[in-house]
Amino acid sequence: MMLESSRESGRRLISGIADYAQHFGPWHFHWEPKGSRFMEPLPKNMRFDGVIARYEEEAQPYIDAGIPVVAFGHNQSPATDMCCEKDDDYGLAKIVVNHFLQRGFKQFAFCGYPELSWSVNRGAGFAAVVEEAGFSVEIFMKSHEQDGKDSEEAITCWLASLPRPVALLAANDDMGRLVVRLCRDAGLRVPNDCAVVGVDNDPVICGMSYPPLSSVKIDQHLTGYDAAAMLDKMMKGEVVVNRRIPSATVGELIVRQSSDIFKVEDAAVAKALRFIQTNANRPLSVDEIALSSGVHRRSLQRRFHDHLSSTIDQYYRTARAEYVAKLIRESRLSLEEIAEQCGFSEASHLSRFFTSVRGETPSAYRKRTPIVR
Repeated sequence: MMLESSRESGRRLISGIADYAQHFGPWHFHWEPKGSRFMEPLPKNMRFDGVIARYEEEAQPYIDAGIPVVAFGHNQSPATDMCCEKDDDYGLAKIVVNHFLQRGFKQFAFCGYPELSWSVNRGAGFAAVVEEAGFSVEIFMKSHEQDGKDSEEAITCWLASLPRPVALLAANDDMGRLVVRLCRDAGLRVPNDCAVVGVDNDPVICGMSYPPLSSVKIDQHLTGYDAAAMLDKMMKGEVVVNRRIPSATVGELIVRQSSDIFKVEDAAVAKALRFIQTNANRPLSVDEIALSSGVHRRSLQRRFHDHLSSTIDQYYRTARAEYVAKLIRESRLSLEEIAEQCGFSEASHLSRFFTSVRGETPSAYRKRTPIVR
């Protein structure tokens, strides 16, 4: 098994593989937690029944030797002797772009790695969704192998050249943390001048960023489980027709300080947004929101449409549902207690509201979302 465990994505993959092995094994693993680059040279007489690798290049010698291989290569056309994963880059991008649009951003950027296909695909998905919304994206690619002062200076110069304020998606949390740090050198305030979102929601990486990094949760556990099941079939000599491993589950965007800001030029809309976010824990009427903004209801409706492409009620319902989701994933409160805290007369009313906005019940959301502290 040629997977590293230093990041959350790798750990979730490995946990899925391990669960399959416990259910249908026993399997005996040859594994280096730091990844394939740190593996000791293997004895020439050692024979493997199957290989799980991060990249196709690492797996090629085993493919050439006729050993079944599953690789998380994210390629569009996998090799005939190998199975590959395909991410839901479009779905991930929709979550991030909606987050930025709801906060009033109209200028966008992406920073990733040119030689890693998953990063290129992620950037392309982000660009496609931004363009669908009527905007364009500035893209910068930093080589994954390129470290040191020259690389950081190139990113810093690119960041300094971006229009402000800009909403930036980083290919992963490592890149996101680097971008946040280099924004200071470029004279950009995070999130005021540059709002940054990463991918993977690795709690250590996001927490080590200053300010803390917003990030999209990607749960690779089921992907690891399915990859192990596919390898099991290949090792038994079964024909695997569909060689695509199902994509990882794209979860919600966990908002932290690096993107927690509203960039709307209209002062009345900005006041209304702050009022909604501050009072998302209780019922609000459109008239009450309009009163907080200092303009008439009809005028505020028009301004919301112009700046956010949303009605006041749509925006409020989305914010209220996100507040409920935050309580579900960050507390052990029962649904009845959450309903009481949020001004719903019954838990059933909370459930109907949540389902109408987010497309799943609070109970289903709680089952698939571990409690986050």
